[in-house]
Amino acid sequence: MVLVYPIFISAQEAYEYIGFVRINDTVNIAYKVSLTEQKGEVKGYSLTGMGGEHETRSTIRGEYYEDKKQLNFRETGIVYTKSPVNQNDFCFINTTIENFSFKKDNKIKADFIGLFPDNTKCIDGEIMLSPLEKMEAKFDKVMTKINKSKRVSDSIKEKLSSMKMMDSLNMNILRKDQTLSVFSKSKNVSLIIYDGGKEDGDKITISVNGKTLISNFEATNKSKQINLDLAEGKTSIVINAVNEGSIAPNTVIVELKDGDNTIKAMSNLKKGEKTQIDFLKIK
Repeated sequence: MVLVYPIFISAQEAYEYIGFVRINDTVNIAYKVSLTEQKGEVKGYSLTGMGGEHETRSTIRGEYYEDKKQLNFRETGIVYTKSPVNQNDFCFINTTIENFSFKKDNKIKADFIGLFPDNTKCIDGEIMLSPLEKMEAKFDKVMTKINKSKRVSDSIKEKLSSMKMMDSLNMNILRKDQTLSVFSKSKNVSLIIYDGGKEDGDKITISVNGKTLISNFEATNKSKQINLDLAEGKTSIVINAVNEGSIAPNTVIVELKDGDNTIKAMSNLKKGEKTQIDFLKIK
């Protein structure tokens, strides 16, 4: 399996593409890239296995040669992963895309080489991506038909609509007993907590390295910011759902900002369930 991988914040326009990577000619893995380009320098991120148990996000660096219509990019480091943590096991995508233009609404199809951090080969494959705007337009057409249908229940319609909303926000879903491992060079991190939708009384308790940080906190549309110093090695943040509010499940938004990256996450927990975020200091 290719496990490779923010939200990349920039004043420049971000070009987003979504699709999959194919390995062994048969295995397709969901894949998304978000890229910015300035004077030939390309920056951004990739997201592999969105919503799955191995969801991973990586930084991207590359070059764009407008005269040759050629884009080169490579994954250079992990921002976060839900896979077991061993950075040396991750296979990073390196690719060259011909006949490419940021200005045109074109698709991406290219072979890639997979490399371990020490530049030894791991697994190769193919990238197939379409502009995210096109996929969203198709989704909107499907949603219009579903909303007009009397055969589809209101609850399913609402769930599908919320899925699109979460995708547009690049939301990371924090599920029961999952550990989100975030790699950081920073000395501190900010946690910004709020209810991003209708206030329904969701309450959480947060502990850091075994000590309670806040207890029975009720999330509202007004955000609460908590600044934490990161320990050397690992800082473990555990989020416990105290209740499920008036609309199940417990869905509190937690934004994580360490100076380099912003990760927007949302709990998806029943009463008494826990999820964990580990910050791992890197040099």
